[in-house]
Amino acid sequence: MHYEQFITEIQKYWDLREKGLKKQANKFLFAFTKYFKEHVSISDADVILFQFCREYIDELKFPGDHLPQRHLPFQMTELLNDYLNRECGKDKMPQMRWAFQIFGSYNPHDPKRENNPYHILERAYAHKDCDQQTVDLYFGEQVDFLWWGQHHFPEGCIITQEAFHHTVCTANRILSEKRVDPELVASFEYYVKLYHIYFDWHAKGRVGSFYEQCKMEGIEYKGIPTFYYEK
Repeated sequence: MHYEQFITEIQKYWDLREKGLKKQANKFLFAFTKYFKEHVSISDADVILFQFCREYIDELKFPGDHLPQRHLPFQMTELLNDYLNRECGKDKMPQMRWAFQIFGSYNPHDPKRENNPYHILERAYAHKDCDQQTVDLYFGEQVDFLWWGQHHFPEGCIITQEAFHHTVCTANRILSEKRVDPELVASFEYYVKLYHIYFDWHAKGRVGSFYEQCKMEGIEYKGIPTFYYEK
């Protein structure tokens, strides 16, 4: 099977979905992926799926606006999981980055780290063929973790100070080694300052308004509404 044949079949699936025929689309794709797994050699499959990942992730050629929310059916993720497991086992790039982009991330400080796809991103960043997308993804994970941790300010902080410092150290290491998207750097600097204000305010007994303290420090912080329910 050639890539053109493969993508023609996948396009049939998307066309059926576009017409609202989801059951027919899924039935068709189940049959096609079953055929693919049974009749296409691993070497041919690797060539085909490499090109699909490149076009789907890096060139954004297929339906959807952005990763990871773009529609990718279960039958396709099965094929890609088998392919990317093989390639990641060989430390190949950009396949390690693609694996992270397709299958998502967990909290980088999750204690169950052995099953954490975040490790693939760490390995991709450390690879000799690390690309700019990998750098920005890895740095972006640090920013996202800080964004998540401040959700309950000023009532509390979701992450520990130790986790905060670990994340900041990782981000600073990346900045010392690579060029990072300036918007990501600006977000990182904002959150670092915000956390320092929070930790200082908390250490001093939470006296005064946290919001006023942010304003005095030149930080705009509106917070996220918190709702409490009485039993």
